[in-house]
Amino acid sequence: MTRSPECPRTPGSPAERAAHHALRSARLFALALASATCAPPVQGGSVVVSSGAVERLGMLCRWGRGGAEQGDLCPRDGGAAQPARVRRIAGPADALSGPLAAGRPGDYVLENDEITVVVDQPGPGAGLAESGGNLIDAADARARRDELGQIVTRLGAPPRQVIYRDITTGSGEDGAAWIEARGEVRGRDLAVGALSVTTRYTLRPRDRAVMITTSLRNDGDRPLEALDLGDVVHWGAAEHVAPGVAPGLRGEHEAPYLAGVGTGVAYALAPVDGAAVRARSGEGFSDVTFARQAALPPGGRAAYQRILAIAPRGDSLAVATELFFLGGGAPGGVALELVDGRGAPLPPLAGKATLTPIAEDGAAPPAAALDLWLRTGDSAPLAAEAPPGLYLVGFEGSGRRALGSARIRIRAGEIAPARLTLSGAGRLYLGVHESGASAPAAAPEPLGPIAPTKVSLFDAATGEALSPPRLALLGELDVALPPGRVRVVASRGPEYALAEATVDIADGGTSRLDLTLERVVDTSGYIACDLRQHTARSADAGVSSAARLVWNAAEGVECAVASEHNLASDLQRDVVALRLDSRLRMLPGVELTSGPSGAGLGSLGVFPLGREAAAPREGALRWVDETASEILREVRALPGERVVQVSRQHGGGSPLHGSGALQVAPDQGPSQLAQIVGAGADAVEVWTGRDAAARDRALEELWALLRASHPVTPTATSDSHGLRGAEAGYPRTYVAVADDDPGRLDVADLVAGLRRRRDVVLTNGPFVTMRLGDTRQGGVTSPRRGSRGGALSLSIRVERAPWVDARELHVLVGGVASGAPIPLEGARTTPAGALLDEIAIPIVLGAGGGRRTPQPDARAGAARGDRGPGQSAHGAISVAEDTFVVAIVRGRRPLEPVLAGDPGEILPFAMTAPLWIDADGDGRSLGRAAAP
Repeated sequence: MTRSPECPRTPGSPAERAAHHALRSARLFALALASATCAPPVQGGSVVVSSGAVERLGMLCRWGRGGAEQGDLCPRDGGAAQPARVRRIAGPADALSGPLAAGRPGDYVLENDEITVVVDQPGPGAGLAESGGNLIDAADARARRDELGQIVTRLGAPPRQVIYRDITTGSGEDGAAWIEARGEVRGRDLAVGALSVTTRYTLRPRDRAVMITTSLRNDGDRPLEALDLGDVVHWGAAEHVAPGVAPGLRGEHEAPYLAGVGTGVAYALAPVDGAAVRARSGEGFSDVTFARQAALPPGGRAAYQRILAIAPRGDSLAVATELFFLGGGAPGGVALELVDGRGAPLPPLAGKATLTPIAEDGAAPPAAALDLWLRTGDSAPLAAEAPPGLYLVGFEGSGRRALGSARIRIRAGEIAPARLTLSGAGRLYLGVHESGASAPAAAPEPLGPIAPTKVSLFDAATGEALSPPRLALLGELDVALPPGRVRVVASRGPEYALAEATVDIADGGTSRLDLTLERVVDTSGYIACDLRQHTARSADAGVSSAARLVWNAAEGVECAVASEHNLASDLQRDVVALRLDSRLRMLPGVELTSGPSGAGLGSLGVFPLGREAAAPREGALRWVDETASEILREVRALPGERVVQVSRQHGGGSPLHGSGALQVAPDQGPSQLAQIVGAGADAVEVWTGRDAAARDRALEELWALLRASHPVTPTATSDSHGLRGAEAGYPRTYVAVADDDPGRLDVADLVAGLRRRRDVVLTNGPFVTMRLGDTRQGGVTSPRRGSRGGALSLSIRVERAPWVDARELHVLVGGVASGAPIPLEGARTTPAGALLDEIAIPIVLGAGGGRRTPQPDARAGAARGDRGPGQSAHGAISVAEDTFVVAIVRGRRPLEPVLAGDPGEILPFAMTAPLWIDADGDGRSLGRAAAP
């Protein structure tokens, strides 16, 4: 174990010996990796301080959640630590709490006086795990609130999961306790039982880290090569970070460890041999490799070890300190004193204190370090443990920021005071009212419906966001802000115009602002649905059910599917409890991994579900080792009618999506998709979240599918696992229904709309519809059978709120552009305030029939047919054979200020469902029959 000579420590203390004994089988990576000023290699939570007193030589104490009296050390009884313990969950009191907690009766609890973890029992796994035996919950032993998703053993590339068959437990003479899961890895290139795997979770008294050791043995008669050994971590509610890597943690990277920071607890996953880990991270997950390209001859063995450290606070300083202590270091502490511009003390403030390491004596600044910050509360003392070193301390929060930084030196066993002078702050009281709704009463009805609104706050001078978007749950928001001019923007999805104003915030004053939201886009006859989104019940998402529901309403989502991974979920009762039932309808559903035949196609979404299709973990809807066709047969055997949606696997998704899938060449994807649609899938998700490039590729596959006479409903979903950067309803699918009021939605009618009528609009902003004669998108028109000799006109209507840009209309026939894009200018404004373009395009039927989809001929021509005010006519489209038409709208201006991020990912886009044309008059077009 490498330690910096500048980091003082007291040898031989009981806590130090316990920490050393806990990690004696490995060397924790060099402490200098975290900081050149003795900051930890990893960054953790509770404080361990060496008092330095002779009579208490080497005694370390932990502040835990920073709850000690400010400036005091926290000695504890130096008696023997209680042994670690292992038991099974018998009831709710034995399990951990929190929206991420997945433990159930029969699962295993491993705990000491500091931390608690849960390993699930053998059988169907939680989340994306194919079996039990994985770590699913982890928390501080006192708070007992879990914010981690799960850690799933992963071997090989493409990843294979271990199917754990049985679990044993035990304890040792040194007070340690352990859980051991045994199983094997399966795969098409492995004989059954050819690779046996054992994973042991070990916890010792007072340790705040679990040692995880995975051992492999090749029981087959042929060598196994190129095995990558690691874990897939679903971070749940914890934001994943790594030293030396930009915030957001996306793509490939190397680091000495990975960390996840929640609101009340933090985690660190680190190897014990000092090597860097390689990882691929995306939204909510990290695919971590500890050993690459391992080779196992017949009878050969291999093993790898890592620790999961659990810090008792939700900040990066907690992670740093925990790993520093585990490495044998003795931390000190920092205590903040906050004063105003006159030097008067301020009460504790909720915010974020930053600690920036300073290089000394001309040394190079620290490299590959984690940004250190401390989460502060408005009731807790502003003090915490920290690794020794020289730091600049800053603060921002509660509308205030430090006017300068404080330079402090933290020494082991000592608390360094940091006095910070903060700027002033004012308050904004915002009221948001919807035009046409009844005015709010002086005393709001406590049991009335609520109207959540999204509020974004910007510095009026720079345009910089002052904070992440906020939620005005009851149409009201009270927030502290720094003095200055603030731009306030209220929104509720793309059907509403923005309500915005600029307000001046004075130091010590309160500004009042009232805004009115107006619904301007006419979507009558359609309901706005997000058909795939997740809550904390999916191991790779960190959003509580309540937060997901109110943010759905704030983003204008009227219908959504609870599509947890391999876990059926029904949130409608929560909708009613939150008084959102007049604005939102939730459908119970499940997202099933498509199994060995998935071949990169991702997952199957099934909805709505009833009690006859409970969570697979409870024994319904098998999914492990089943093909998509087998899953479809099982779904269709359930009573009632439901939608099966093929959900695309898109870049950045967890590698456990389709981890058992057979890998095929990219050009085989469409044929695999055709097989699944032919087996009975109703819808294909062609647009997922913000990935525009993947959307365009999926659309090409859709056109090929339709040309091959496989009619299907295209859908767009957010697949949201968070609240920001993947907002619910962006994109969304509008479904035509008889009654578009969410409070009166006929679910059977919605299902029929997706399965049979196929009349949908996919959008993140503009609303586009299309009809040919009396037939709307999704239908089949047979103009030869019903024609009376008059001209045929394809009518396209594009409507959008003023903040949503729409510049071009593309008309595709058979999946091929029919000509140059048609400019959109917002030719007129509707009485409600939306911008509207109405386009009329003549359709000319050629002679003859045939089944081959034509290459459409677009040519300029005189306008045919009558058109009303604001309508424009364009060159005719000649159609000689059965085909389909799709209208696509594109914008050039990003969807700001409602969405933020890469401008290319938030450009407006909308498309209609296909409208099939029966050119030969036989009542069918490309496998789709015309309505009788």
